[in-house]
Amino acid sequence: MIIKYHVALDWNDSQIEKMNEFGVYPVKGYTAVQIDEETYLKVKDYIYEWTGSGGIRYPEFSKAEQKESPLSLKSGGHEHGYPMPDMDFGYKQLTYDLSDYCPNCGVGLKQKDAFRVKSVPPEGKKQIFSLGWIYDELFVERKIYNEVFEPLGINCREVLKYKKENPFEETVQLVLEQTQEKLNLVDYPTETCHVCGKTKYQPMPQGFYPLYKNIIAPIFKSCDYFGSGASATNKIFITKELREKLIELKIEKSAWYIPTKALDETTNLKSLVTGDKKTENK
Repeated sequence: MIIKYHVALDWNDSQIEKMNEFGVYPVKGYTAVQIDEETYLKVKDYIYEWTGSGGIRYPEFSKAEQKESPLSLKSGGHEHGYPMPDMDFGYKQLTYDLSDYCPNCGVGLKQKDAFRVKSVPPEGKKQIFSLGWIYDELFVERKIYNEVFEPLGINCREVLKYKKENPFEETVQLVLEQTQEKLNLVDYPTETCHVCGKTKYQPMPQGFYPLYKNIIAPIFKSCDYFGSGASATNKIFITKELREKLIELKIEKSAWYIPTKALDETTNLKSLVTGDKKTENK
């Protein structure tokens, strides 16, 4: 793993000339450059002076680190449409239990009903996707669910056609279990809500995510919240075996995953669910 910084700026000639002295070669106009940490530490004073905030720090992992990780955080993928109704985020009242929800920070949403959407992707186009604004739920083609997820004991639920209220036959939502184990995220910046007092972590990865000591399912959600402002979501984690199967089927890409790493040798990978659960709303 190496650390890099993303710097976006409307570069002028004098700024470009200064960066060139350090082996950084931005293009004139509003463009972004990726700078390795060693170089960034040499030029950060200039970057802060020009941008007022500095660059965005992020880790870059090797292919071996991504492939060998026993558990990965899903950080990318396809997106399609938005939950409905979208006027004034009306889907929240329809889809979620808001009894523990804080609108100021976004923490506390609990799903109580099916999502309504206007459409789903054509068959084979986006076999796994998320919805706009909803980053901790996954929707899959039913045939992919039947082939990949159902044998692992992962449940599903219906996705409804907006206004018609009948289900899409070709698409379902995965029911993701939520772990109660908190991650050791001591290096992650936090944000505490001044209204409800709840804390969430900044969403940008700082490096390897810690490996859970107990992996409760082949794919599951964190109990920790991540986000900024009024946005808060849980993170989705997936085991190596399931991740590699989805990549092999060309449904997912390896670049869409961030690897985890054990903090110590006490990590104990719990036996995974192997199909002893009944599928709901099939």
